[in-house]
Amino acid sequence: MATNALEVRMAHLEGAYEQIDKRLGSIENRMASLEQKLDRQFLWILGLLIVSILLPIASRGVAH
Repeated sequence: MATNALEVRMAHLEGAYEQIDKRLGSIENRMASLEQKLDRQFLWILGLLIVSILLPIASRGVAH
């Protein structure tokens, strides 16, 4: 009887660990997606910053 109860508890723990594994995998995938979005936004901001610095310099060279 005690062995059967132990097996039931172990099966319950195994199921719980599988759910935790799936949830952590889902979180990992969402974090990777967020990281890609942030990298793209960083590149856009960096590009705009470079253009905003170079545009006034280039317009001065054309005017003179």
